[in-house]
Amino acid sequence: MSEAILQVKGLKKSFNGVEVLHSVDFAAKAGEVTALVGENGAGKSTLMKILMGEYTADGGEVLLDGKQVQFANPHQALMSGISMIFQEMSPFPELTVAENMYIGREPHAGCFLKKKEQRQMAERRLAELGIDLDISKKVKSLTVSQIQLLEIAKAVSYDSRVVIMDEPTSSLTDSEVNLLFQTIHTLKEKNVAVIYISHKLDELFQIADHVCVLRDGQIISSRPIQEVDRNVMISEMVGRNLDQIYPSVEKEIGEVVFQAEHLTSKGVFSDVSFSLRKGEILGFAGMVGAGRTQVAEAIFGVEKYQEGTLKLNGRTIRNRNVREAIEGGFAMIPEDRARCGLNLGGSIRTNMCATVLDRIGKVHGLLANRAKEQELTGQMSEQMHIKMNGQEEQAAFLSGGNQQKIVVGKWLLTKPEIVIMDEPTRGIDVGAKYEIYQLIKQLAKEGKAIILISSEMPELLGMCDRILVMKDGRIVGELSSQEASQEKIMAAIVNH
Repeated sequence: MSEAILQVKGLKKSFNGVEVLHSVDFAAKAGEVTALVGENGAGKSTLMKILMGEYTADGGEVLLDGKQVQFANPHQALMSGISMIFQEMSPFPELTVAENMYIGREPHAGCFLKKKEQRQMAERRLAELGIDLDISKKVKSLTVSQIQLLEIAKAVSYDSRVVIMDEPTSSLTDSEVNLLFQTIHTLKEKNVAVIYISHKLDELFQIADHVCVLRDGQIISSRPIQEVDRNVMISEMVGRNLDQIYPSVEKEIGEVVFQAEHLTSKGVFSDVSFSLRKGEILGFAGMVGAGRTQVAEAIFGVEKYQEGTLKLNGRTIRNRNVREAIEGGFAMIPEDRARCGLNLGGSIRTNMCATVLDRIGKVHGLLANRAKEQELTGQMSEQMHIKMNGQEEQAAFLSGGNQQKIVVGKWLLTKPEIVIMDEPTRGIDVGAKYEIYQLIKQLAKEGKAIILISSEMPELLGMCDRILVMKDGRIVGELSSQEASQEKIMAAIVNH
């Protein structure tokens, strides 16, 4: 029987007098993957931050190899053999891949940095993991998927005895997920304990040995994967039954409100044509890198396109920039909420109202109309069921699900007619997903036209009225909701 390398006993933590972890018991064993699941806000991040030395526990103890430890900072945790891949990635964009991998532990000869040796170390580690990254490339030029692979390689490079993975597959393609799983198997063979946090429940049955459910700061269940029932696990996570993950809403699909005709951005996407109807949820399927996000950004005025026509209600438009798109009734929820959707250092109020400052107006022509901001933030927070400690709470301190609700909410304040959603449920829990799905369906019922980009095929199949399949910057298939299946989507990708 495997030994527990890391144990948590009776752990407690409070913020502002409110206890968020209640006597948590948890263990991670050598050579096993222990999955930790629960809704956003359940306490998973708080527990991991205590393990990594970012927070100090108010009660209980953490044992490493049977000895009590208390880390003052993440560096101490790393030096003691615990590393973590964070969901919200924070690499240094101006540094190269190699420099990011070994920052703070660069090889030296006296006062001089041994850059060649650093590059060789990075190359060897990436080769061992089967990760194809150019070590000389600056991180700012990498895709979200490539940054995620870099963070995985960096965490593994510490040769830690405990590796914590927080939503490690949230930005990865299927082939990259397989690569990660191979890495995890290698870690298990080396008797490393892996703590795996994921909202993609299907992954757990592929990779986990043991599953712990955390809800409202308490461990609800802890059992081997063989004894886990998926539906029971979901009920334990949310505290209620979700009989239908994808809600059914009666709605009418009306006339065509938007058209893209022969849209082309040289070297990125080519000859993209489609229409979008009032009340329709139009899905975009395809592998990461297929060009879906780039098409959406071109429509929203973020990126330029060289050829093609956009039409709104039959009238040709350009959307030369984001402001023009917003004024025309477009909104876009970006793929990466941390980098593109939020000011994490700002308050909930300032984030929520960032898209409508020109409409709110100023008091005496000088200051932002805070009273109006508070009113709008209060209304949208209530509508979106955002869990918070007041409107001035910093966005960085919210769970991923609540952060995503702010991103969606701030765009709904613009009262758009066409809503583009790029991976709207990436990295959020099953309960928050259900609420986002309900919102999307309700928007469609109200007549909004929605473009839904997702790498999760069950999500597309459960939510969309029609699905377009993209590959290499082109639309290679179109399926109605009645005929669509995972097999047909994959066939469209593979056969073109």
